Parts: sequence; structure tokens; C-alpha cells
Amino acid sequence: MTLQVRLIDLVVAFSRALDHVSRAVSDHHIHVGYFAARLGERLGLDARDRCELLLSALLHDVGAISLKTGLDGLLFEQNADAHARAGWALIGTCPRLAAAGEVVLHHHAAWEDVADDLDRAKRLGAIVHLADRLDVQLRRSEPLAPQLTRAFTKLEPGRGRLFSPEHLDALRDMLDDPQVREGVEDPSVGLHSGPGARLEEEILDTEGVISFSNLFSLVIDSRSPFTATHSSGVAETARLLAMRAGLGHDVAQKVFVAGLLHDIGKLGVPLSILEKPGPLDAAEMCEMQLHAGRSKTILDAVPGFDEVSRWGALHHERLDGSGYPFGLRGDELEVPSRIIAVADVFTAIAEDRPYRRGMPLETACGVLRGQVRDGLLDGDLAGLLLNDIDEADCARRKAQARARSSFDEAYDICTRNSEDA
Repeated sequence: MTLQVRLIDLVVAFSRALDHVSRAVSDHHIHVGYFAARLGERLGLDARDRCELLLSALLHDVGAISLKTGLDGLLFEQNADAHARAGWALIGTCPRLAAAGEVVLHHHAAWEDVADDLDRAKRLGAIVHLADRLDVQLRRSEPLAPQLTRAFTKLEPGRGRLFSPEHLDALRDMLDDPQVREGVEDPSVGLHSGPGARLEEEILDTEGVISFSNLFSLVIDSRSPFTATHSSGVAETARLLAMRAGLGHDVAQKVFVAGLLHDIGKLGVPLSILEKPGPLDAAEMCEMQLHAGRSKTILDAVPGFDEVSRWGALHHERLDGSGYPFGLRGDELEVPSRIIAVADVFTAIAEDRPYRRGMPLETACGVLRGQVRDGLLDGDLAGLLLNDIDEADCARRKAQARARSSFDEAYDICTRNSEDA
């Protein structure tokens, strides 16, 4: 059975995942999506524009979160224009989201710089900019609705310079609407594109889900050069192993998606822990282990992702019950979950990290055999990997090289546009 998942469900779930990086501003992307969508409707935008507006608002800070640190220690500029360019470069790797990426590119542009430009993406970017600036004025420690008027007054001085007068007028009227003020306390209810060709009706098949998941595997791994391209290696190894186990093409493709997204919970792990080159202390290890349960929470929120969630998020469970987050054992772990566990261990020990080279294949094989002997990993599945380890390692290396190429391209686009600006 192939995957059938609504695009809006994927985007909303992953926009919530982005908010795990900074717990100070909860549901920022959801709020910006809510404000932007309702503004677009009030401004009379057509259905196509409202769909792209909502998508771009929900993903607008992808660049700020993911590319704070470039590969090999190269730093991305941390100003607003740079993270907008980085977001555009990353989002553009998913063809369906390319138009939304163009909007993200312009979501920090001042109105005075785009007012005379009829470019669609720039004008939609101006709406995301206004929605974003409104939300950052709101204190999450207090009820939000009573703060809206005060927040608007802080934006008013930017009329004609930072923000479109028409957009500000529409925002003021919108914030006077009791339904909007009520909705801000639970903005997920208002995350719809409005009448017409609705985003909510767009369904992605397996290939579409893979394209989207490839984008998010880049976001997950690019938070730190210490984990760069890891998810791509796990996914490719797991897909190969699923085929060797006779699970069939459709299941192997789902396993591939689960591998791409298995570490999405690491978005909430502090960089100081992700990038620590030595052993973690007890407190750091507890924090790191939270990522598996967090991955399951994020993936569980996507209708149609039941299997992807179970298979991916349980990659640290072990057959003897010593794993996490649930301490499952034996028959409680499905074959695809066991596959991803084997693929994760193999990729982690065989891939290069900035602070160490990957293990030679002979040594990596010894580690896998040791974990099978200790009752941690499935011996049959590990055996399928070890039977032709050279082919598996070649597939892993190629997949990680492709991911690295995407990182490099994103970095080049970001820096090249920085120099041209």
C-alpha cells in the first residue's frame, strides 16, 4: 500500500517540529501561518496565491533554524536576509515547494524596496513579513488576544517603509474581528487557505512524500556538521535492507521515508550536545535520548504516517528491552523498526564525522556482530547487511554524497546571493 498524505498535514507537523529548536517562542510558524492566511483572504488574493502564502508562512524560518552552521565549520551569516536566502535554497530542493521558497526568499524585504515591483513572490513575502513581525510582539506567557492591539501599534510606525499601508489597514480590520481574536488562542483551527482551490485537498503520493522528506532530512542534519547527511545514509541503507528482506517495493519506500525522518526529534536537542565530540555526561545523555520520543510525537501528528512513525521513531529500541524511548523488546518491534535500528548503527559507525573518520568496514562489521551477540540487534537482518556489506556501504556513500551536494549547493546559493546583494 502506497502512502497517501495531505500536504497541509505534513507542512503543519514539520512547522511545529521547527519550533522545537527554540522553546522560547512556541508555535511561531503556526501563528504566522494563521495571520498570513487570514490576511490573504481579507486582501482578496486568489486561491493559488493563498495556498502558496500559507505554505511559505508555515516554513518561513527554515533557513534560520537549519543553516546556522555550514558544513566543515563554514558559518552562514545570521542576519535576516541570509536566513531568507538559506530557506529559499533549501525549500527549492522540493519541487512542489519551489514557489513557496520564492516567497520565503523575500519574507524580510522592506515594503519600500518592493512596493513598485509586481513580482508575485515579493508581494506575498511582504504579507509573511507583516504576519511574522506581528507574532514576535506577542508574549506567550500571557493570553494572546488582549495583546493584539498593542502589538499592532508597534508595527504602525513602519507604515510605507517596512510594511504596505494596504496590508496594515487590512491587518487592523482583521484584528478587530472577534472570530480572529478568538482564533489566535488556537491558531491551528484557522490554518486553512480559504475558499476556492484549497490546499487542504492536495494529496501527496509516496514519491511526493519522499521529495518532501528529503527536504526535511536536509533540515534535520544540517543543524550541525557533526550529523550532516546521517539521515540520508540511514534511509538508503534501510531501503536496501528492506528489499533484501523481501518486504517489497512499497514497504521499502515507506522504510526509506522513516529513515529520512527518524531523527526529526533532534531538532530539539541543543547544539552543545549534538556537537560534543566526546562522551556525553548523564544529564546530556538524558537530553539526547528525548529525541526519539519527540520524533514519534511529531510523526504521529501526520495522518497516514502511523507506520512511518513507528518504524522511524523506534530506531533506538533494542531486542533485549534496553533501548529507548519505551524499552520495547523482541516481538514488540516490527521488522521495519529492526531494519532501521541496524541501518542507524551501521551508518553512525561507518560515516565520517568532523571529529573522526568512519570505522573501516571490517571493524564496523565486528561492531554489528557484537551487538547481535549481545541481543541488541536482529541477527537475521544484520546478516543480510553483512552478506554484501560492500554493496550496502557503496549505496550509503552515494546517498550521503548526494545529500552533501545538496548542502553545498544551498550554501553556494546563499553566499553567492549574499555577495550579489
